[in-house]
Amino acid sequence: MKKLLLSVLLLLISCVLFAQKNGSISGILADSANHKTTLNYSTVSVYKVGDSVLITYKLSDDKGIFKINNLQVGIKYRLVVTAWQYATYRKEVEVTAENPNINLGSIYLSTKANDLNEVNIVAERPPVIVRKDTIEFNAESFKTLPSAVVEDLLKKLPGVAIAADGSIQVNGKTVSKILVDGKEFFGGDQQIATKNLPANIIDKIQVMDDKEAKRADPDLLAVNTPQVINLKLKKAIKQGAFGKIYGGGGVPNGRFEAGGIMNFFRDTTQVSILGYGNNVNKPGFSISDVMRIGGMQRSGINSMMVNSDGGYALNGVSFGGAASGIQKSVGAGANFNTLTKKGAKINLKYFFGLSDQENITLIDSRQSLGTGDLLSTTNQNQLNKTYNHNISGRGEFKIDSLNQVTISPSVTINNIRNTGLLLTRTRNINEVELNNGYNESRTVGDNIDYQLSTNYWKDFRKSKGSLNTTLNLTKKNNFIDYYNNTISNFYNPNSTQILDQLRDNNIKNQGAYLSLNFNRTLSKKLSLTLATNSNYLDNENALATFYKDPTNQAYDIAVPTLSQTVNQEGYKTNNRTSLRWKATKFLTIQPGLVFNTINLKNSFTSYPSFSQNFTFLAPSAIIRYKDFSIDYTPSFREPDVNYIQPVANNTNPLYVQNGNPNLVPTKTHQVYLNLYKYDVKNTLNYNAYGSASIDNDAVVMARTIAANGLQTSIPINVDGIIRLNAGLNFSKDIKKDKRQITLGTGFYTNFTRNLVQVNNIRSYAKILSLNPRVSGKINLNDKIEISTSYNLGINNSRYDDSYFTNINYFTHLSDSELIIRLPKKLVWETTYRINYNTQTVAGFNNKIQIWNAGLTYLFLKNDRAQIKFSVNDILNTNTRRYVTITDNSIRDSRYNNLGRYSMLTFTYNIQNFGGKVGGKDTFFRF
Repeated sequence: MKKLLLSVLLLLISCVLFAQKNGSISGILADSANHKTTLNYSTVSVYKVGDSVLITYKLSDDKGIFKINNLQVGIKYRLVVTAWQYATYRKEVEVTAENPNINLGSIYLSTKANDLNEVNIVAERPPVIVRKDTIEFNAESFKTLPSAVVEDLLKKLPGVAIAADGSIQVNGKTVSKILVDGKEFFGGDQQIATKNLPANIIDKIQVMDDKEAKRADPDLLAVNTPQVINLKLKKAIKQGAFGKIYGGGGVPNGRFEAGGIMNFFRDTTQVSILGYGNNVNKPGFSISDVMRIGGMQRSGINSMMVNSDGGYALNGVSFGGAASGIQKSVGAGANFNTLTKKGAKINLKYFFGLSDQENITLIDSRQSLGTGDLLSTTNQNQLNKTYNHNISGRGEFKIDSLNQVTISPSVTINNIRNTGLLLTRTRNINEVELNNGYNESRTVGDNIDYQLSTNYWKDFRKSKGSLNTTLNLTKKNNFIDYYNNTISNFYNPNSTQILDQLRDNNIKNQGAYLSLNFNRTLSKKLSLTLATNSNYLDNENALATFYKDPTNQAYDIAVPTLSQTVNQEGYKTNNRTSLRWKATKFLTIQPGLVFNTINLKNSFTSYPSFSQNFTFLAPSAIIRYKDFSIDYTPSFREPDVNYIQPVANNTNPLYVQNGNPNLVPTKTHQVYLNLYKYDVKNTLNYNAYGSASIDNDAVVMARTIAANGLQTSIPINVDGIIRLNAGLNFSKDIKKDKRQITLGTGFYTNFTRNLVQVNNIRSYAKILSLNPRVSGKINLNDKIEISTSYNLGINNSRYDDSYFTNINYFTHLSDSELIIRLPKKLVWETTYRINYNTQTVAGFNNKIQIWNAGLTYLFLKNDRAQIKFSVNDILNTNTRRYVTITDNSIRDSRYNNLGRYSMLTFTYNIQNFGGKVGGKDTFFRF
């Protein structure tokens, strides 16, 4: 409540400050020789008379009109007008209470003469200059903190928006490349520059169209043309190093964190190293640090996994961070990158990750059934230890200006050592127990993945099109031993089942994937696209089950009914052709055809072999008009080999899953809609999106629930599965003097019509989720930052058959953050989250509050050293909770967490490449 009152108070103060500045100066800029020629996008800078500090500035619009608001009454100002190829215009104007709104009428500027004696007044250097197709910002006109990096500087610029993942937009257009003094920096990785170069070494920021993108697609609309940012340095950088080291300890339970990440560069060669370890559920470094400073981005990302609390894995290597449980993570790696004299880019890397995690999970679920709801409770304690290694290389070889070849080999090794205990209870609606189970398990897995990817790209002359072909060779060996000891008690009728078994599952996959994409411009209006993807598969899934022999305690009693080997071999192709017609300047229509084939042979050790031979032909279409696009895409996919394997998975005897070799491929028809718009004049960003799909022969699980609570499922094909998604987002940036305000609102919604089959009763389940949200952030000269957001979740499920009961619940989620940069180089930051759920499946506390806070002391030159004391989960809410609707069930899941602990951490930023302290994107995340 105190934080809310403080937020409201600060906003009221800001409003009062705005109200006091109610003066304005306006006018029209025109050519002195031809008064009808207006000077568009020229810079009008405002200074106080006798002062060289920039107060504010404004660009004239596309009609030469400018208006500068929020000027203080009773002050004499000096206007400096700068236009490309015109002489500078200066004028003193006083804003008075009697005449607060001054209209200067038409201001005529003369063309600039080549006067060698012209005096350049550095103090009046304009903050923005528009030269033809280039916007140039004067870095010194936008003040930042001493420790600020380029990203902090870019956030100050008008029209520049930086997303949470670090991607940049200028006036609504995506930035495709960042150059440093006109050259690529660290292999063209733009965030290496934005997140690591100090802001105080930048002289100018230049923004221009991406000429390569225009050359690749001559029909590219101006609104969709990517932008290039060129950072002009005060002094060129030829070699150096940047990074950071940190270490800290906390209580209780010996909490610790430590690590270091460094990047050394000399001309065109870079070497990156990192290492980390902690037991506080954090990734050792942010994902952007590993991808940029650590070099993962330069070598290429084949796979990525990110959880809701910031933990992530790249290319099969976990870098720590758990949304639940208690995790200890350790990792290290190195990356080498160079550019040869002949222009070849060479990259080598190695990364290692270790995760040791304890998860305690309590799940209560309620299944709605016409015979009475079925209640289930599971309590699971799981200890998971995973080792990951990734070794890879990448070479980009530019044969000439039109031809390029890329080769990328990779090896990933994954070792799993897990143990678990699962306790299960099933009751009817009257709390009469139907069954219970004790399930002790142990998993030993050793997996290795080999990949070799080659790519050839050719541009045709005179921008007539391109040819892109890729060949991927893969080989994967996944060997898993799953030891399972269970005692299951059933009470209707009474019986007990004891099981002690080993499931030895060896999976071998190898294959070749070839893709070819051909684009050719036929005329000014027409272009042709041909694409084909061909995939050769040779997969083996060998499952052997053994019971434990009580006489010798060895798992050597073979169980033929629970053993099976599936060999799957054959080809799949996906062929597409389309003709793009540029009907008008803004309208493009691209009809096409999709032709898919599947030819697979499935062989079993004790089941008749069968083949899957299918073809699929369907139209496709893409329509684009200005900022709106609609895309219809059909697809065709075969069922997973695990679904067609005719062996029961009995590792949990209370929930048995069977296979179904009679499954056929799923056919999907999907439509995407997207509208994106950026209003430059009002700095308003909004987009709307939507998608709709229908699946025929979709795979769903049909369940049978016995009187004793035993649940058995089997995958089946069904038609008419519908999925709808839609969203609308608005955001507005207000950058005035030393204040920045960002306002946002929007919603997203999901609707699914799925089929539920329980005890041979079928019903469509119509599940709706609607999530409106609002957010706001205010930054007062980097001294105080306040941000808050609120999300409402409306969730319900409706069923066609009265055998199932309708379900609905609401969720309320609010996130708030406060950062205060105090004198004496102290930074106070705190976050507060409240999650409220109206569903009471298990009578659990529906209101979860998480409060974190920290105080940082900055010292040494440019604040490169930091000492931080932080307290995590001050209210000691050491549980995470999620409620979900699945089919005819609602599940209430609770997970253990670290709970309250305090930490004292020291961080040292090498070469001041540390960034601004405070906020969720800083090094210390809660």
